[in-house]
Amino acid sequence: MLYFIVTISLFNECIIRKKQYINGINKLKKIIQDLNILNYKIILVENNGKRYTFLNMLDCEVYYTENNFLQTNNKGRKELQDILDCIDKYNINDSDFIVKMTGRYILNDNSEFMNIVKNIHNTNYHCVIKYGPYNNAVNYKMNDCITGLIGMSCYYIKLIEIPNEHECVEWKWAEVTKLIDDKKIYLVNHLDINICPGSNNYFKV
Repeated sequence: MLYFIVTISLFNECIIRKKQYINGINKLKKIIQDLNILNYKIILVENNGKRYTFLNMLDCEVYYTENNFLQTNNKGRKELQDILDCIDKYNINDSDFIVKMTGRYILNDNSEFMNIVKNIHNTNYHCVIKYGPYNNAVNYKMNDCITGLIGMSCYYIKLIEIPNEHECVEWKWAEVTKLIDDKKIYLVNHLDINICPGSNNYFKV
């Protein structure tokens, strides 16, 4: 099974964020349809408590957690807990492949990442990744990666350590790939997604 876990955090009734999330999720759905991907599930994970939101109208599974209320200022820590809770909630198997995507980000057509993921169970890959920070990505294995769009077998995601208050969660995702045979990691040249970390200004990685 192929799971797309889309991480979301709604607060302050922000109209800009609402539009970004709708655009990002709808583009993901369109590309999945265009690529004729079968046997998949999209789960939208929002972390401000169970309630009814516009997410319930997007024709996807929606899972609400309360992890935004954890006593930490580390957003990556909250997001990773959302993913781990989702794995537990939906009984995702170790052999299933998970694509983690930040909901505000928008995929490009003919995405290299998505073209690999669509046939992931016909390959030996346990990870599809872009290493390096988003402003200085690289084509080799290192101790940092872009987590706005990343794919990994559930078994390895469950081994990711929760970062402490001052650690970047990206380091923890990259660290767990040390356990994966290099031949089973696909290094994309480009993720082919438009991201806007910490702002509303998009750029392609």
